[in-house]
Amino acid sequence: MKRETIVCVTPNAALDRTLVVSDFAIGHISRIPNAIAVPGGKGLNVLRAVRILGGESLAMGLLGGYTGETVAAMVAADGYPSHWTFFAGETRTCTIIAAGGASTVINESGQISPADWTALADDICRVAARDDVYAVCLCGSLPDGAPPAAPSDLVARIKGAGVQLWVDSSKRTLMNAIAAKPYAIKVNRAEIAEALGVSLKTRRDAVKLARSLVSEGIRLVVISLGAEGALMIADDLAALATPPAIQPVDPVASGDCLHAGLVTALAAGADSAEALRRGVAAGAVNALYAGGAQFAYAHFLEILDQTRVEILRD
Repeated sequence: MKRETIVCVTPNAALDRTLVVSDFAIGHISRIPNAIAVPGGKGLNVLRAVRILGGESLAMGLLGGYTGETVAAMVAADGYPSHWTFFAGETRTCTIIAAGGASTVINESGQISPADWTALADDICRVAARDDVYAVCLCGSLPDGAPPAAPSDLVARIKGAGVQLWVDSSKRTLMNAIAAKPYAIKVNRAEIAEALGVSLKTRRDAVKLARSLVSEGIRLVVISLGAEGALMIADDLAALATPPAIQPVDPVASGDCLHAGLVTALAAGADSAEALRRGVAAGAVNALYAGGAQFAYAHFLEILDQTRVEILRD
């Protein structure tokens, strides 16, 4: 059986409500035709983008309470396979206000017990052992209450399963994951700088840091540079992919679409540089749509045609 399923894990899932408000201002009343409500959290954004890009995906994560049941029902109604871990709490709700090409994000933190995290980790390891799984993508923050060392315990267990583990997170979660050496990390410049306590003022600084992480055992390091594109560093590769200039509508989830584009392309057999190009194009086209991972594939192909990749000689 071909390994092609991309497991998209959202430990801290949410119900995301996006409000597109052209005249938004603090202290004022705004009226809009409707809100966009979607299952939210970084892994669920990756899930949607993987399918748009032609890949096979599976949703996993922690869900609880009425909101968790709503998220599960919405994912099922959209036709995505899933394997949820349910807990005795309430899934969070997040609000995104999109105005003037920028987004204001109000995130509830989420709350679980250490036992809930252990149950999720056990479920992930069981799924990762399947013959069809190409990669596990651990995406986003961990809810409050997860064990202090998480997700390093999961990273160590997944490495033993022989599948790729990609981590996209921040702060202590990212720091703990890096210490355990996952297959790959996909982060933005601010996230990696904060997690490791370094300053990344230039692109050269980012390349140098990524090379040090690769030398310590992480196979692929991808650092998003926002509108400048993204870097990919591996043992035998340093590449920069750059998207065309765009006027963003809602940049939320563009990093998740970059993640989806990367892994989907690699699962389909693309080389690393082409996977980076496709990932950057996916991140760019996402910013032209409200709601997170809601872009049209035809529009992705247009942006892809204008996205360039450069092999760096550093």
